[in-house]
Amino acid sequence: MRRSRSADLRRLAIAGLVVAAVIASAAAAGVRLAPLVDPANHAQVGRFLRGLAPPALSPAFLRVVLAAAIRTLAIAVAGTALALVIAVPLAVLATATLFRRGPLVEGEPRSPSGVLCAAASAAARAALGVLRAVPELVWALLFVVAVGLGPACGVLALALGYGGVLGRVLADLFETVDPRPLEALRTTGASRLPIFLFGIWPQAQPSAIAYILYSFECCVRASAVLGIVGAGGIGYEILASWKQLEYGEVATLIAALLALVWLTDAASTALRRTLRANVPAGPLGHPHLAVARSRVPRGALAGLVAAAVAASLAAVGLFDRDVLDAGALGRMVDLVRRMVPPDLSPAWLRTLLAPLGQTLGTAVIGTLLGVAIGAALGVPAATPHAEDDRARGAAWLARLALRRVCRAVLSLLRAIPDVLWVLMFLLAVGLGPFAGTLALGVHTGGVLGKLYADTLEEVSPLPLRGLRATGATPLQILVWGAWPQARRMLVSYTLLRWETNLRSSTVLGIAGGGGIGIELYNRIQLGWHAQVATLTLVIYALVAATGWLGDAALRRLESASLAVRRW
Repeated sequence: MRRSRSADLRRLAIAGLVVAAVIASAAAAGVRLAPLVDPANHAQVGRFLRGLAPPALSPAFLRVVLAAAIRTLAIAVAGTALALVIAVPLAVLATATLFRRGPLVEGEPRSPSGVLCAAASAAARAALGVLRAVPELVWALLFVVAVGLGPACGVLALALGYGGVLGRVLADLFETVDPRPLEALRTTGASRLPIFLFGIWPQAQPSAIAYILYSFECCVRASAVLGIVGAGGIGYEILASWKQLEYGEVATLIAALLALVWLTDAASTALRRTLRANVPAGPLGHPHLAVARSRVPRGALAGLVAAAVAASLAAVGLFDRDVLDAGALGRMVDLVRRMVPPDLSPAWLRTLLAPLGQTLGTAVIGTLLGVAIGAALGVPAATPHAEDDRARGAAWLARLALRRVCRAVLSLLRAIPDVLWVLMFLLAVGLGPFAGTLALGVHTGGVLGKLYADTLEEVSPLPLRGLRATGATPLQILVWGAWPQARRMLVSYTLLRWETNLRSSTVLGIAGGGGIGIELYNRIQLGWHAQVATLTLVIYALVAATGWLGDAALRRLESASLAVRRW
């Protein structure tokens, strides 16, 4: 009885702390309803929306849009390819169930090689944390010094930033697979590499490819940020037109960006449906389904991808001798030397408390708002398995229309970069962190909604069919059938997005969204590199603390899932 009462009190205390943290975050983020109902703000937003029509469709400007779209695609393809080169080896090494914990490790005697592998795995996880903690803008600054203005510095910044994010997600995916095939392979004497290739990858493949395609979509949007350093692309053209108040051009460029995002989303959906037939049963997989295989040979598809990557790398200039010359590394080292040691004076650190509170509040409230939007749109956007959706009629047409509408809205929310959302919300609520909070919430809702829908589509249909046969309602099927299978990745995506929102504040602050970002941007502009290093360390500490808390939560979920499976 005392244990039960103590556990209840502990839960009550934790719930109280969470509520207090949310209230404090809302206060720090400047959340207020008055600007949202102010008629003057409504009129200002209305004028902006009317300025978007008619869009600019002159032949000369359309040629500019086409050139910007091609450059954006080249930057995105090259950045995603280099990010994969960084992410995949680090993700495999960072997979805890291969080297640090779980049945594979527990069944082996402790040895120096095992300790060394565990240390290397922890180091790989930390390296991924460093890569994703440093904002792309700071990476771009480093590479501007090394290779100069142009798309090459943007590609390298994307490669490091998204390499860290993609590596973290892949490592989490590799840890969610059913451990029973891995244990079976170990009993045959298989080493870690065969266990990964034949036990882990077949189960994680659909979700891994879906997130890789999503990373490509993120790289397309990131051109709006990297345009600051002259990387070019659609984002750069949007910012240029916005500064000149040419809202008709902005409308055309946003439409082009939406088209790129929707094409990427359609390619992701088609590829995942093709690969679904080969997925074995597992937490994110399901048995063989009668889905038509792609008629394109895999060798030809791989050749097309390789050719696209090579052409993109050439288009952004990474093969040019003048880009990565012998002095590039020396210039980068010189910049790092100017950032060391960081400025840790108490007077300077005290000035960071207020913007740090704004950044945390913006990230917390923006993420919560994004979770609410993502869940509301992501669940109805998930496509059921073909065998479970054969009935035709008015109800089927209504569900199909709802899925299409939700997918379209999610694409719109995430297609517009958060820095542009800030500019729009500045018209509605004015300067300050509240505009950044709304921008993060809307953009995060589009991102998480897509990830939630994709994850729910990958769960095994067998438990869902069993619940449906008993007469369970759709809500009961979601809670008791889909959620237990998908919850680890859903939580992982949410925590990772919070980390991303912490970094995004460095961009939103530049556009007037408040937080620590404006401090970082001002120091970059003034060339105060020691304080840039301090701010980068602060952002890294925030992301590292978030990652540690997220890993702890995921370990608890993993332990609970393993206990259920063994039972």
